[in-house]
Amino acid sequence: MNKRFLHIAFNWSGNPKIAEMKPAFDRASDWMRYAPNCWIVLSSEDPQTWYERLKPFLGIGDHMFICALDITVRRGWLPKTTWEWINKKRV
Repeated sequence: MNKRFLHIAFNWSGNPKIAEMKPAFDRASDWMRYAPNCWIVLSSEDPQTWYERLKPFLGIGDHMFICALDITVRRGWLPKTTWEWINKKRV
């Protein structure tokens, strides 16, 4: 299966489990947390797989949104390190 970028965003009602989620994100080919509640992952897995992987870290009242992301159509104001990650060559 081809790798694609996914956007994963959370809205937490309580304390987020950022450190606990890191091993789940490490299963991606590459990933970046570019905002307190937003990640971009490069993965051959679909949004459903990521949903099932991350759902155990959600509490009552928490929300999660996952969608495919076309990074070739973009505009924004982000730190230089984020743009470097987005633009880096990948095999």
